[in-house]
Amino acid sequence: MVLYFGSRAQLTSGETYETLRRAFPDAVVCGCSAGGQIVGDGVVDDAVVAMGFVFERTAVRLASEIVADPAGSRACGEALGRALAGADDLAGVFVLADGLSVNGNELVAGLIATLGDEIPITGGMACDGTAFEKTLVAAGAPPRSNVVAALGFYGADFHMGFGISAGWQVFGPRRRVTRSSGNRVYDVDGIPMLDLYRRYLGEEEFAGLPTTGLRFPLQIHHPEAPDETVVRAVLGVDHADGSMYFGGDIPVGAVVQLMRGTFGRLTEAAADAARQVEDVVDPAAPNAAAAILVSCIGRRILMGSTIEDEVVAVAERLNDPMPRIGFYSLGEISPYPETRRAALHNETMTIVTFSERAVSSHA
Repeated sequence: MVLYFGSRAQLTSGETYETLRRAFPDAVVCGCSAGGQIVGDGVVDDAVVAMGFVFERTAVRLASEIVADPAGSRACGEALGRALAGADDLAGVFVLADGLSVNGNELVAGLIATLGDEIPITGGMACDGTAFEKTLVAAGAPPRSNVVAALGFYGADFHMGFGISAGWQVFGPRRRVTRSSGNRVYDVDGIPMLDLYRRYLGEEEFAGLPTTGLRFPLQIHHPEAPDETVVRAVLGVDHADGSMYFGGDIPVGAVVQLMRGTFGRLTEAAADAARQVEDVVDPAAPNAAAAILVSCIGRRILMGSTIEDEVVAVAERLNDPMPRIGFYSLGEISPYPETRRAALHNETMTIVTFSERAVSSHA
């Protein structure tokens, strides 16, 4: 298997895909456009990053679907789930999805509806920086828009680890969503969503919406799972009706609270995500596991030139033996550590590890 990430401009021609296909003709090749590429303990914009994987006892299967608009996202997830559920030893799923034409909430819900809660589902939504115009996904073919790729991993020896942590700090009172539709929120406590942001951000930050809104996401308590919180990033505003668009669905009845971040807290959160997966590293065989980091473009906007701090924090926590690549996304897919139920996250550092159980020399 080969995974690769690059900017939309770097991937548009398909040349990178064809180069990797020629170099690894027997491999499954997948990738997506990014808002910055992670490699080792650095973040780059001027290079495509790629990693090849060779499994000894794990089978890898690729399924892909086309999603014309967000309304088809749940059906897409269900179709991908059916395609991957053909064997009873499915051990994990990694997803790359168009970040603009796919509703990540519904995509994950469709996968869970077919595969159940026990199969870990990880991945991310493709990005094009702050342009919000067009994202690309390669699923065994040159990259294009409206594509969702899902990789299934099979076998008792395969292990998918995952860690997530956001690090944002809530401020202001909790409020309840009183009118919304999908990822569009009209009112909270009867107040237009846009008016609430104006009240707390001040005129200078408010004038920069939606871009400045990436520095002020929402914490969501879902009405059906109040103990599980998720972060939602601002993606757009409608000044005509006072509504705002977010990086995932926010249902009526959800309790929301504004958030803000500091460089230190976001960096600490990245280290915490690494802590959750560090136990898969075998000091005697550091290349027996590899990690994919999927972080949010909103975190990169806030941290600016210090963005590498969160990547370095991951490397230090893992003692730097594990090969790592990744990308900055429009949404991160990972299970909650406590429940193992997958969800779409925003503004969150997520880490997924791929490894195979060591085989005893006495076997």
